[in-house]
Amino acid sequence: MRKRLIATVFTTFLILSFAFTPQGNKECNVEEALKTCKRKLLPYSFQDRKTITFSYGAKMQLKEYKIQLFKGERYRFVFNRTYSPGVIFEVYDAPKDKSPRKLLYESKNESDPLLIFHPENTPYVYVNLIIPAGKTGKQEGCATIMIGYELTFED
Repeated sequence: MRKRLIATVFTTFLILSFAFTPQGNKECNVEEALKTCKRKLLPYSFQDRKTITFSYGAKMQLKEYKIQLFKGERYRFVFNRTYSPGVIFEVYDAPKDKSPRKLLYESKNESDPLLIFHPENTPYVYVNLIIPAGKTGKQEGCATIMIGYELTFED
């Protein structure tokens, strides 16, 4: 009788623990995300990276990052959203509080979690990370931006 009670309590606990675990969300593996970005960066040289960790909230969130680009270099941006389902990257030529501004890149209609963007010759780009509203329960994610450069020699 006692063994049966313990087995029933254990089984109930196990079922409840799976019921309250967020489904469809992979644990954020920052190291693996960076390795994947680095492979996609080649043949460009590594310049910088940013990993953004966040919690999905009741409302959509927008995070903006200003990135300076230098004349005489070509750039490759690698965006990794493997651990951030539903996240959209947008790149603009001006910050969100300036108008008008030009949309240079948008990942809205792309299904691949690894995205590559080559920015135009502009002194700054503004990368917007749009995080959709989350579902009930605590759900977290992370996204990575990696930047590479290639020197160009102008006469």
